[in-house]
Amino acid sequence: MTKVCQRLCVTLLLISCCTLCGARSSMDSPATKSDSSGQNTLSVIPFQFTENGLGFGVAYERRMGDGKFAFYVPAMVTFNVANSNRIYDYNTGNYKTGRANAMFYTMPGVKFYPAGSGHKVSYAVGLAFAAGSGQKSENLVDLFGTNVTEQVLSHFILGGMLQQSVAVKVSPRVSAGLEFGVGSTFINNVGGASQGNEFLIQGGARIGYKFQGSNSKFQIPKGKFPIVNSRF
Repeated sequence: MTKVCQRLCVTLLLISCCTLCGARSSMDSPATKSDSSGQNTLSVIPFQFTENGLGFGVAYERRMGDGKFAFYVPAMVTFNVANSNRIYDYNTGNYKTGRANAMFYTMPGVKFYPAGSGHKVSYAVGLAFAAGSGQKSENLVDLFGTNVTEQVLSHFILGGMLQQSVAVKVSPRVSAGLEFGVGSTFINNVGGASQGNEFLIQGGARIGYKFQGSNSKFQIPKGKFPIVNSRF
């Protein structure tokens, strides 16, 4: 799994480098521009997947300077809906499906928009720090190899990811986008015990709303407050 993870990361890195090289001309051309509709974007992620399963999330993005760099913080939860473990229930004499364990993630990172973030379609690439906490199930089997019980353990991960995203401006304030990222853990604890590196993958669809920050200056209209406008 580690070799597969390394190959995927190298492949995605090469794709990113090619994309950045291809965007050099647009970066230096007059078409390069920042987004004047707002430096902040609050997004809803109705569809999200990770190596754990499917879920949803929210995200905040803050663009800096001319809009080529941005600080991005998503928070999401996914459920292991594909858990196909068959657990024998002695009370009913039947088998039941394993638990859809939940994992909570946050992946703060930095985005780079080669051609700026103010276009109709904007591409970004960046690095992110991944942290996740939740549960992971393991099966306890009898002498005949039958799953007789399911042991739920705590699961904690820390790692790094290479992220890519595409955003489409629907209106001056609303955007829709797709994201995809791969990486690997450097801390992977299950039940308090250290495990080997785990391959990380994430992707999702988001809908964002852009708004200005609170750094705009508040001005008192002249003539409205005589006490303020009068001279002492």
